[in-house]
Amino acid sequence: MCGIVGYVGNKKASPILHENLKRLEYRGYDSCGIATIDATVMVKKGAGMIDDVHKRLNLTSLPGSIGIGHTRWATHGMVTDENAHPHLDCEGKIAVVHNGIISNHIELREKLLKNGHIFKSDTDTECLSHLIEEKYSGNLEEAVRKALKEVKGTYAIIAISQHEPNKMVCAKNESPLIIGLGDNEIFVGSDIASFLNHTKRAIILDDGECATITRDRLRIYKIASGTPIKKESFKISWSISDAEKEGYSHFMLKEIMEQPRTIVSALNVYPDEINKLAEMIKEADRVLIAAAGTSLHAAMVSEYWFSQLCDKFVVAMDSSELVNKGVIDGKTLVIGITQSGETYDTLAAMRYAKRKGAKTAAIVNVIGSTATRIADHVILQGSGIEISVCATKTFTSQLVVLLRTAIALGRTLGKDTANLEEELNNLPVIVKQVLDKKEAIKNIADEYFTKKNYIYIGKGINLPSALEGALKLKEITYFHAEGMSGGMLKHGTISLIDDEFLTVAIAPLRSDNRAKIKSNIQEVKARGGKVVCIAVGRPITICDANITTSACSEALSPILVAPVYQLLAFYTAVKFGRNVDKPRALAKSVTVE
Repeated sequence: MCGIVGYVGNKKASPILHENLKRLEYRGYDSCGIATIDATVMVKKGAGMIDDVHKRLNLTSLPGSIGIGHTRWATHGMVTDENAHPHLDCEGKIAVVHNGIISNHIELREKLLKNGHIFKSDTDTECLSHLIEEKYSGNLEEAVRKALKEVKGTYAIIAISQHEPNKMVCAKNESPLIIGLGDNEIFVGSDIASFLNHTKRAIILDDGECATITRDRLRIYKIASGTPIKKESFKISWSISDAEKEGYSHFMLKEIMEQPRTIVSALNVYPDEINKLAEMIKEADRVLIAAAGTSLHAAMVSEYWFSQLCDKFVVAMDSSELVNKGVIDGKTLVIGITQSGETYDTLAAMRYAKRKGAKTAAIVNVIGSTATRIADHVILQGSGIEISVCATKTFTSQLVVLLRTAIALGRTLGKDTANLEEELNNLPVIVKQVLDKKEAIKNIADEYFTKKNYIYIGKGINLPSALEGALKLKEITYFHAEGMSGGMLKHGTISLIDDEFLTVAIAPLRSDNRAKIKSNIQEVKARGGKVVCIAVGRPITICDANITTSACSEALSPILVAPVYQLLAFYTAVKFGRNVDKPRALAKSVTVE
């Protein structure tokens, strides 16, 4: 979580840091702050979102051409001004920002307190500024290296000191950190989006690496030994327009509406990359897909595709539980799905799999992310930057990549996939037809989504659709929503049906599952419940309201119904005045355990 930025150059640092922090606010927005050096270290920080803190403190007024910034998702310590980053040493001459968790911070704090250090916050991060102070003897990079040798946990840090006012030192272990290379200026950020408006050349730090930065020099070396490392830069393909709203009221709405284009990008992923993943799945005795949140729901959909198209048993697993129950050996393939490529639990699952001798693959959206460097094979889904915390376009892109992989595997097994391939290639058109109904979807949200409790039901391949639809609603409306199989409804949950519940049913066009969902709808109606149906092809007339999509096969329906429940959640959240792009207590990239 959290976002950190740094700048060294010829320009005034604070406006650049403020701008770059704004682009990272989706990583956390409990508090924020900036520190710069102009003879002395100066800090402005406070609790609240960046705009609110800026109105109170004028973050861009700090002088100096070197500085660091932070936007926080609180882990250790409450959301207060004191716990906002940057954190200083006792003398106020060293400033540090940090993303991650220092797991031995209690022991470090006790040791530092005994040595006379005075703490002003409850955060784990403040240990770093005092520890660097204790190790400092005229060389900031050596002080950082020595301090980090005593640290356990995850971190991406940036440190500056008025003792060496033209130098910045950063380091990484299991939290992302990227260096942007400009003309006589260098940027540091938690991800590419932070400095995309300034440069398209970047270097990615790997775990255990440190960098010393001045405006005209970059030196990268090992934390443990100080051994220099030569690293190549790469060109960033993303456009700054990807990180702008482009006239939309919210990033989430923009990203929902981009799905016809991002689905095309997923359809254009090189066939060789898809075929290689299909071959890895074919050769493995056991295939596990490790994912979390929305990515887990994409993985769950793919279980049905691999079963039905390939007769292959593939298991989607909550990546945080893979270590506890995954059976993994040298004949296992573990596929990590993570939009950011930095999801802590998914990376931990992939690392565990590698230690067990398994092959690994990854489906990710961010080039150069940690997942791309762990996996034996990588597929970049090509969705472009997703700013809103609530995942939308990246979900449907993941589904397209997974379906293409199942089709590729099915072909090698002699399955007839021609009709499904033709339908898949037409998907951008029929998704656009769904999005063209956004006003009708808004009207249904306004009329029916007025409760505080919701049940989403699906059957077969649309059980994960019900889970994802419920997740979208609760993420951004803060209302209670549950997704479940229609078959599970009568095993307890139906007792909750009353006039305070709304049921959202997801019905395919032609299959036994449509008949079963219709039966579930009748059960809800018999108990006085209201039902809104997301119906593929034609409505189910017994429902109180229908949102009807174009016709498609049941296999393709999870992709087609996704924009519907995404828009329902969006319009409901807007109606109730929620901060749609930055829902409370959530952050875009979950980089801590």
